[in-house]
Amino acid sequence: MSDYIFMLLLDVPQEIDDRFNTLYDTDHLPLMMQVPGIRLSSRYRLNWSDNPDMLRYLTLYDIDDPELPRGEDWKRQSGLGAWPTEMRDRVTARRNGVFRKLAGHRASEGSQKGEGWSEHLYFLQQGIPPALEERFNLLYDTDHIPLMLQAPGVNGCERFRLVWSGTGDVPDYLTLYDIDGPDLPRSPAWKAQTNKGRWPIEMRPNFTARRNGAYSRISQFTAP
Repeated sequence: MSDYIFMLLLDVPQEIDDRFNTLYDTDHLPLMMQVPGIRLSSRYRLNWSDNPDMLRYLTLYDIDDPELPRGEDWKRQSGLGAWPTEMRDRVTARRNGVFRKLAGHRASEGSQKGEGWSEHLYFLQQGIPPALEERFNLLYDTDHIPLMLQAPGVNGCERFRLVWSGTGDVPDYLTLYDIDGPDLPRSPAWKAQTNKGRWPIEMRPNFTARRNGAYSRISQFTAP
């Protein structure tokens, strides 16, 4: 897996969902996967979120270079096919950002991450005051995540920090949990683990932003 991902959240009117998904998978992504430096793209649909404004569609691009989405190859390919003329102007909301990987954690050796992203993801974005970032990262990796990996159905997680965003309104930290099913983060076992350790006392009251969602995979493409 790459050290960088380009995260793209989109929404469209529900009445064009079918056409949106067809064009994404048969027109747009096959063209985008021809950009040198894109290793993988994975598309997801939202199951639920605690945020009323959470966008329904998530695409994760594994990329070699954090500047790739601002490069000429990317711009050229994104302008090809039916997508830019038929769908781009019908997107009602968009958030994006390039993130750098900070850490990866697995629940056990038997849950080693394969190629690509898992079928179900719990997506969590958080903002924290700059003065607390060092403590935030330390507690996340040494206190909170080891406890969360003890919840049944949690296979691992990857943590990222924002490098840049083309849209703004994107919190600095992103965590992607590999989970067995979309309802897991609402389970009593998950909730019990979230309230253990130093995290809920020291960090949770200091979040400046928090967005979450359980997403299930629609499709996945690898570089030719």
